[in-house]
Amino acid sequence: MPSVIPMLVVGIIFKSIYEPQHGLINEALRAIGLSSWTQHWLSDVRWAFKSVIAVDVWKGAGYIMVILLAGLQAISSSYYEAADIDGAGFWKKLRYITLPLLMPSLTVTTVLNLLYGLKIFDTVYVLTNGGPGYATDVVYTQVFSQFSLGSYGVGTALITVLFVIMTLMGFFAVKLMSREEQG
Repeated sequence: MPSVIPMLVVGIIFKSIYEPQHGLINEALRAIGLSSWTQHWLSDVRWAFKSVIAVDVWKGAGYIMVILLAGLQAISSSYYEAADIDGAGFWKKLRYITLPLLMPSLTVTTVLNLLYGLKIFDTVYVLTNGGPGYATDVVYTQVFSQFSLGSYGVGTALITVLFVIMTLMGFFAVKLMSREEQG
């Protein structure tokens, strides 16, 4: 469900969940007697970025789970049966069967998460607009600000640098993961 809901709707929902006075999180904390744990989730410098990350993780978790589940289902049960016959325990099966055979799926999800993490904009923009102060400011909010101010050269330079960084990170992540897959 989180993957198909537009980010604008998710942002509005989580703004109400994080609302300091009557938001779901603070109300739940008060209901169980933990009033001292209530926070200004999106306006406190200490909690704003963590709150945005939590929303983004929630939004992307289903997509990643589908990829990993497909990878797990592609592993033949005959490997596990052979490991059972050899007397392998859970940890040995995990280390020598599951993780190596799941490595292509892990490679895809790692690269996608790295690249998606670098290009995050909508979650930050909808929830905090880069604030409080610059606590949740990311490269894309800066690019948006520069273009909004008419500084097209600075905005384009930021995007170009980010493109180069994303390309290099993606290349090295794939290279590293495929080396681990082979041996």
